[in-house]
Amino acid sequence: MPTAEYAFVSVPLVRRRDGWDFAFDYRSVIGERAAEGWEFVQLIPLAEHTEPRCDLVFVRKDHPQ
Repeated sequence: MPTAEYAFVSVPLVRRRDGWDFAFDYRSVIGERAAEGWEFVQLIPLAEHTEPRCDLVFVRKDHPQ
């Protein structure tokens, strides 16, 4: 039975004068994960969390158990 494996990567947010910004370039994380066979699914903003961040969600389908 094919399965899907999910992974999450947290990217810290930094408060700037004009709003929130990423602590580092999240696009590089997406590129690195894509090279490893992961597909980017969604970015979940958690700016109001005690530790402001965005979580990147990845999936890898048909992963052997």
